[in-house]
Amino acid sequence: MTSVLVIMNNFAPQNNCGSIPNTKLIKYLARQDVDITLITSAITPDMNLDEKLLPQELERIRVLRVPYGAFFSKTIQASRNRITVSGVKDQMKAETRPVRAAVVSVLKDLYFDLRNLDWTVQALKLVRRELHGSHFDCVYSSYPERMSHILAQRVRETGMADRWIADFRDPMVYDFYYTHGQRRDLRRQQRIERRADLVTIVSEDSRDKFRCPGVPDSKLICIPNGYDPEDFFGDLLCPGEQDGILRFFYAGTLYAGKRDFTILFRALSELIAEGIIAPDRVRVDYAGNEWSVMESFADSFGLTNICTNHGFIPRSRVLELMSRSDCSLVSSHNTAADRGVVTGKIFEQLLIGKPIIAVISGDMPDSELGGIVRDCRAGIVYEQPCHETDYPALKQWLREIYIQKVTTGRVESTLDPRRREQYSYAQLSRRLFALMGGAQCKETL
Repeated sequence: MTSVLVIMNNFAPQNNCGSIPNTKLIKYLARQDVDITLITSAITPDMNLDEKLLPQELERIRVLRVPYGAFFSKTIQASRNRITVSGVKDQMKAETRPVRAAVVSVLKDLYFDLRNLDWTVQALKLVRRELHGSHFDCVYSSYPERMSHILAQRVRETGMADRWIADFRDPMVYDFYYTHGQRRDLRRQQRIERRADLVTIVSEDSRDKFRCPGVPDSKLICIPNGYDPEDFFGDLLCPGEQDGILRFFYAGTLYAGKRDFTILFRALSELIAEGIIAPDRVRVDYAGNEWSVMESFADSFGLTNICTNHGFIPRSRVLELMSRSDCSLVSSHNTAADRGVVTGKIFEQLLIGKPIIAVISGDMPDSELGGIVRDCRAGIVYEQPCHETDYPALKQWLREIYIQKVTTGRVESTLDPRRREQYSYAQLSRRLFALMGGAQCKETL
């Protein structure tokens, strides 16, 4: 049996975009011939939680939750939480108070550095106390929290594990970081890459973000996010509403408009003006914390009346609304400086099987996200650099599905289930297990 130490700060029941893929990979990894010890963060009052995310497989996993130190929690973290709740942070936007915003940015970096240091110290104490004398075939650590990798590096260097796989669900460096932050985080990321035995990334096009001197390309292995077929059961797998209204659904952040659905509302507006779509026969549902951004997209074409805001809701409710819609919306960007951005939402949408509209902004065509939609025959892709061809195709596709909905009561899916299967977490966990040194990849359930 393969023995694995897993270190990840984002894990169920935390309900965030980092926790879900981590939890799903470990859920299915636990079904292999593997003995797992998991080190993760203790639950704190400021976390968004969803107990439904906890897998039954935790019964066969040794879970060690690491709290922050008492001093850090009662002073630094408590002060930060008070500032966040007070709204002071929102009053220091860069466009209105650039000097104060710069100070806040420095203080924010300092806070996260202190938090990383504190958690690592507490985790090392726990390792010495609870895992003294233990040995693992592999230690697997997952970003977005740098402290997971710091702890894994110490475990590897002390000989407690034979192999270290450092996973990056996101890169540590983005093009919108200020110059000093980019250089610092790039050095940190490259240091981790050089010292780890293998590095896993979530998309092939993001490979350029991880290339660095001394790290062969073969060391970078792509294991994307995916979907869990067990997320759906019973009446959640249902057709759309049978009321003759064409319904679109989007859930998640819009990154202040970086994920942009303006082109969708433009197409709907033109089809309404041409008399093809009746304005009372189309709806756009939104779930998340950026309703004002989605509303601004619609308002540009006088279509706010066709939109509904559901606010921030539990994941189970998101999946239900997604299932009851006719089309799922997904958006990303693809630029020369930032390629390979594949949002995890696309895989849940593939699982549900409803037609997908993918809107990709940026200056680079042939996005990896768009390629997934096309490869699985899952819907329509609009890419900004291909506007001359993609926009007419989007309008025609909208026209066709609207006619389908009005005349038959539903929108037919063209999804290829066999192409979709490669993104199942069951499949992805087998690939990860093989990297960890697993001789066989058989589920034990």
